[in-house]
Amino acid sequence: MDLKKIQTPIGKQLLETNELIIKELRSSSNLIRKITNLTPISKGKKIRSTLLFLLAGLNKTKNSKLPFIAASIEMLHLSSLIHDDIVDNSKWRRGEKTLNVNLGNYISVLGGDFLFIKSLNFLNRIENKDLIDIVLDAAECMIEGQILEVDNNFNFDISTKTYYNVVKKKTGALFGGIAAIVPLLTKNTILGKNDFYQFGLDFGTMFQVHDDILDIFSKNTGKDRFRDLKEGKITLPYIILLRKRKREVKELIGKGNYKKLLSLFDEVDIKELCYQEVQLYHRNCIQFLSGFPHSLYKDLLLGLLEFTISRNY
Repeated sequence: MDLKKIQTPIGKQLLETNELIIKELRSSSNLIRKITNLTPISKGKKIRSTLLFLLAGLNKTKNSKLPFIAASIEMLHLSSLIHDDIVDNSKWRRGEKTLNVNLGNYISVLGGDFLFIKSLNFLNRIENKDLIDIVLDAAECMIEGQILEVDNNFNFDISTKTYYNVVKKKTGALFGGIAAIVPLLTKNTILGKNDFYQFGLDFGTMFQVHDDILDIFSKNTGKDRFRDLKEGKITLPYIILLRKRKREVKELIGKGNYKKLLSLFDEVDIKELCYQEVQLYHRNCIQFLSGFPHSLYKDLLLGLLEFTISRNY
């Protein structure tokens, strides 16, 4: 299913979310305005906001603060992307030059920090301690995941367990937190907070593993191809290939022979082996949704799952 079609029923909520972000980031400071103008706030797939609104619809959670929560989450996510680009010395994000390329690392660190604090301060206005605790826990996990990832840069012996630990902390935890927010906002819910959290964690893990596959096999991500490897990230496709052809893989990486490396990926059918792992998390998500009666939002979430594992960007 096309993402725009999935997002059509929640289009007004997504628009309100974007307007809240733009309004919140207005400033009299010329430099802050420059930072926000060079940050792709209005771009991106808005998967996190989409998941929040669709899960709320699935659970019949009606709360006027949902767009405020979504805006906070999007700002938090964007702050993490800015910091990631600095750490990884990335040049492209969403098809545009990164903030660190445009303004340098020093200003970009401040820009990322500004968005991070704005996000939490914005959320704090809702005055819901349980909600704030969920987002703070997710933020802490995201930072831990980033540290763990950096600690394993160019580690060709990284285990699958460590890889998934990075993925679940750095990406999965925020999705898990987003999902856990939904039952928190209503008295009547079919499944509890832990069930929602696990669904979000599985969804986020599936989303990130697919991203790691796209880094190698897609030309439409808006980022440099093979960027993960160039930054020292040994992701699942490399882990599986290293098990099978370690000496040859390390030699090709050392020479920067990405064309031959891509041929090797195809030869060993790494893409299919990775998708077998993605399907495990996909089935978990389907199982969660099976606990809810048929509805438009259930169909849209099933569509979102299919989009997540079939997209090429």
